Amino acid sequence: MESNSPPPVTPQSQTQAIASRVEEMPSAEAAAILANLPVEQSADVCEHLDPNTVGDILSQMDVQLAATVITDMEPPEASVVLSAMNPDDRVDILGHIASPLHDQLIAEMTAKDAADVLHLEQYPPDSAGGIMTTEVTALGEHLTVEQAIAELRRLNEEMEQMFYVYVVDARKHLIGVLSMRDLIFARPEMEVSRIMRTNVVSVPAGMDQEKVARMMRETGYLAVPVVDDRHRLVGLITLDDAVEVIEEEATEDVQKMFGAGAEERLNSPWQYSFRKRVWWLEVNLATAFLAGSVVGYFQDTLSRLAILGVYMPIVAGRGGNASAQAMSVSIRGLAVGKVNRRMLWEVMYRELLVGLLTGIAIGLTTAIVAVMWQHSPMLGLVVGLALIINHILACTSGAAIPFIMKRLGYDPAQSATIFATTVTDVAGFFALFALASLFMRYLLN
Repeated sequence: MESNSPPPVTPQSQTQAIASRVEEMPSAEAAAILANLPVEQSADVCEHLDPNTVGDILSQMDVQLAATVITDMEPPEASVVLSAMNPDDRVDILGHIASPLHDQLIAEMTAKDAADVLHLEQYPPDSAGGIMTTEVTALGEHLTVEQAIAELRRLNEEMEQMFYVYVVDARKHLIGVLSMRDLIFARPEMEVSRIMRTNVVSVPAGMDQEKVARMMRETGYLAVPVVDDRHRLVGLITLDDAVEVIEEEATEDVQKMFGAGAEERLNSPWQYSFRKRVWWLEVNLATAFLAGSVVGYFQDTLSRLAILGVYMPIVAGRGGNASAQAMSVSIRGLAVGKVNRRMLWEVMYRELLVGLLTGIAIGLTTAIVAVMWQHSPMLGLVVGLALIINHILACTSGAAIPFIMKRLGYDPAQSATIFATTVTDVAGFFALFALASLFMRYLLN
């Protein structure tokens, strides 16, 4: 008697089912699915897919996670997948793979792909050279229009996409850019050097990636060529590369603002996370002791007016929020490079007014609550004045500290929050207790 029960589900059949499912998906959706699988299973799924498909999927994943998947694959299959990827994506992943596997994967590649990797790896990862691709459309200056069109047709079959067509001389120096309209309407026998536009914008390979992304955002270019120190064309940075840089820098800034490492990810080893966080936490502890010393100095005042303990977190917390608002505006201004010395003084004056007005608004509200709650107009006055003072200092210091830290050579996103918090805590506690001490006899009545 034959059994009609379905065949048992094995890990192998499950992997094949997932591979069949993600094969027809957009690469971003497939990347999201593989990211939620165990790394070993993700690697098995990738080995069941076409290398070009896997390359597209891994390029959409977090680079550290993609490197982990590649590491778990068999080296020959992993090398084929890397070869199918864009050169810049390939190098990003290899940068997170340790030797000797890194060297083994390169050895498995073709001579051209291996040469591309070694060429791109010579540039710092946060430079223009570190984010560029070597796939750039370039034609010799002495080609005729007819020859140039034939060459572009040939290159179109090999390259994934063409943004601009650049012109180089015999030594690969970038000398111009071609307009497709000019190329189509020019006489077939005319050399491209006669119809090219010489005012081509390029960036040096050593330029910081943030500056490149900022320039591309301001100019609206879909791509920008990269040149070496001899002005030879070495690569191309596309708009999607610039967008990734902006997103990456924004993520890093958010993590740094809270004391986490810029490169830390959800799947980072605990040892790495510990090393990146602990030192700033130690600095934060030292500044907390400074705020605590202010409370200790006014210990007698606090013991005589225990109700002040209720308003301590209110005064310090409101100042911390006001400081964070001002600081976020300053850090953004620094990030987009739109702040000069004159503008800094304008920002400081504006924050002084904002701090005063918000302090009055928040202070008045808190004073009313204090009067209704404790039936003490004098307590309301003390707390309200303390909030006004702290808001003014919070807004001005929150705007100024990022510039000070940058001038001292520290990353404002990572260091400013700690010191701004110290200012608001110390100033808030001092203002509250100093005013309470000044009006002690009225408060005790």
